[in-house]
Amino acid sequence: MNDISILHEGNRFLLTNRAMSYAIEIADSGTPWNLYWGAPLSRIEDPPSPRERQCHRHYSPARAAMLYRELPVFGGDFHDESALKISYPDGIRESIFLYTGFDTRENTLVLNFREKRHPVRLNLIYRLHERVLERSCEIINDGECDITLERFASAVYFLPNAAEQWRITHFGGHWGKESIPVRQAAAQGKFTIESRTGLSGPFHVPLVALDEGGATETSGEVYFATVLWSGNWKITVEQNWYDCTCIHGGINDFDSAVFLHPGECFPTPSFAAGYSTEGFSGMSRTLHRWQDEALLPRGIANREIPMICNTWGSLQTHVNEENVIRTAERAAELGCELFVIDDGWQSALGDWTPDRKKFPNGLRPVIDRVAGLGMKFGLWIEPESFEIDSDLYRAHPDWTMVYPGCEPLRKTRNDVGPRPRVSVMLNLAKREVAEYLCTTICDLIRTTGIAYLKLDMNCYFSSPGGAERLWIDYARNLDWIFQTVSRTFPSLLMENCASGGARISLQMTRAFGRVNRSDNQDPLDILKLHEGFSALNHPRMAGGACHISDTMAHINNRKTPLKFQAFCGMLGSLACGKNLLLCPEQEIAEIRSYVELYKKLRPVIHRGDLYRLVSAYTHPYAVYAYVSQDKTEAAVFVLGMSIQFADKLPPFRLPGLDHDAVYDIVCHGNEIEDCWNAAIREYPALSGAALASVGLRAELTGDFDCKILHLKKRV
Repeated sequence: MNDISILHEGNRFLLTNRAMSYAIEIADSGTPWNLYWGAPLSRIEDPPSPRERQCHRHYSPARAAMLYRELPVFGGDFHDESALKISYPDGIRESIFLYTGFDTRENTLVLNFREKRHPVRLNLIYRLHERVLERSCEIINDGECDITLERFASAVYFLPNAAEQWRITHFGGHWGKESIPVRQAAAQGKFTIESRTGLSGPFHVPLVALDEGGATETSGEVYFATVLWSGNWKITVEQNWYDCTCIHGGINDFDSAVFLHPGECFPTPSFAAGYSTEGFSGMSRTLHRWQDEALLPRGIANREIPMICNTWGSLQTHVNEENVIRTAERAAELGCELFVIDDGWQSALGDWTPDRKKFPNGLRPVIDRVAGLGMKFGLWIEPESFEIDSDLYRAHPDWTMVYPGCEPLRKTRNDVGPRPRVSVMLNLAKREVAEYLCTTICDLIRTTGIAYLKLDMNCYFSSPGGAERLWIDYARNLDWIFQTVSRTFPSLLMENCASGGARISLQMTRAFGRVNRSDNQDPLDILKLHEGFSALNHPRMAGGACHISDTMAHINNRKTPLKFQAFCGMLGSLACGKNLLLCPEQEIAEIRSYVELYKKLRPVIHRGDLYRLVSAYTHPYAVYAYVSQDKTEAAVFVLGMSIQFADKLPPFRLPGLDHDAVYDIVCHGNEIEDCWNAAIREYPALSGAALASVGLRAELTGDFDCKILHLKKRV
């Protein structure tokens, strides 16, 4: 149910979907301000009045309107964080926007405003989805002179007044340790998370959630918001002197003043928000469904991800026609469905043609052999950099990202071949560079017929010069490139990788159906990495090349069993990066059995709802449950780190099933059994009510023990 209600001839608006309501009122001064955000309301009269919204008895309704403005603008008697700040040619730096009307169209409300003294218009845009509200704005310069946008947040969301203390949840980290959940109390002042790398990560994820301190994974009210932007972003949680709490979000204004030329419109990216009464897992399920319903390309949404074999973990850059074909033949024996050549196939970064020494006949023999084995074919590219020793650099050194009159920062890698690779960044903020790259990628896809394209980006921005608003134009052009590629090749599956998870944002979901969760694919670390990754991203999108692999041992100098690698990899979309040319037949057979199990469970893992039941941050094991949306099936992963003292795991309650139905349960992974602690080999059938109330047990022993419980509803 999506509904936009309007009262008082366009002075009060109530937006309601399945999960929440959001209310706005235009004050007598012509300023829009927030009335309500929370559980669904059925009547437009239900949100509080401006006087009831006021947060202090000595703070007048007129001043309260300053506090709860839908987009707080710098100027006048306003001293909190400004979402919008404009400098005009006449020296005035404040703005007074007056309401001029509204427009509605299919689940969208637009509120229109005009600046009192200058020819500038402002549109506030609200897009209502099944469970999420997207907000953004447009600033239009109708004058004859440039104006300067110094701040340009997309939206501000105000929290209810009822809470005595808000708790902030955000997700931070670094390379190899992305999306780590962090919780802290909100306090008077400002708390900011942001990106300044030119990418959306990896030091913070563009997502923030607030609750009253008691929400869990499965229960409690959670308010959340995320910026859909592939470049520098900023989210600020502000609590003022009167305990009014709000969330600002949008493009980071760091080093990015925008000179808005006459006739130009500056659209901000979406700052989307939602509300859950089912805790943090409920927040995630809301975001996951939104991705499938509205964000992912239609040819990719709800699609199961194929079983992948990637050459990075086995051959690294030492690929050639002979060893790639031999590896593909072994991959087909495993039951792999997609074969990907990673880094090393190209003549140089920037020149996306095959290396003639490694592939003297081009890629065609490999492509034909992979197709003959019944697999799809994919390639890796790192399109945002180009090597000094490339034809592209020799032709266009002027396309380098560099300050005027300076040398570009060169990146040298000694781990990718017999000679060092020296590269610099392409300046995608230049439109001609973006158009060239888009054409090059499309030509590569057409000539090879690939079904999969893995993007990589192995550096943060350096020497960001050469364009008027480089940080912003670069992100817009990057989105334009890959959304164009996605529209041109609607069945193409693309993986978003940037040194692992350094460019995780829902904006990338508009083109990419798979994400490298992290370059760290140590399965023990995956138990924690998947928790933070799946807070924002659909769990099936959790990618990477080396889930089943020996190459991840160097992360922690730890070796793990094949079964543990495979079961942890199945939490997302499974890939094998093991050197199959060196595997004995026994290992090949074992891996094949995991691939068969993955394909059996994949429909519920990739299309079901995720419940994070037990966290590896607080227990020596983790439990992740996937429940089909029709409640007929579930897959429960019980993944142990180190069990001590022969401790038994307590039963865990499994929500999301049909309480009246009976479920048969099959356990996968019961290899360990002894006379003292016999493993449960056969489970009795249980009702959905019993599973939700009494719970389900699994036994783990020692290190790296793991089980998958597969539940099916009796017909």
